[in-house]
Amino acid sequence: MPNNQNTAIPTEEQVRDRSYLLWEREGCQQGKSEEYWLRAKAELDAEMQAEQHAASMGGETTAFVLPLLPISTPPSKSVSEKLARDDSDLKKAAR
Repeated sequence: MPNNQNTAIPTEEQVRDRSYLLWEREGCQQGKSEEYWLRAKAELDAEMQAEQHAASMGGETTAFVLPLLPISTPPSKSVSEKLARDDSDLKKAAR
């Protein structure tokens, strides 16, 4: 990854602190220091990239509008009438 002025790099102290938190969160497992270090660095890199991207948008936000969907649709009149007819037919047959 090219290192230019627009690319933020986490400091060693930040990576050390984050890897320690990961180590603690996962039960202080011994022998995985390199794994925790690499995960911490990856997390911090991603966070800094996201922060830079947000800053580069100049305060603009992206709005997502979700469509309003009914939970269920009311039955149509024809279905209600058919159910009523079926019900009356059943009652007649039962007599």
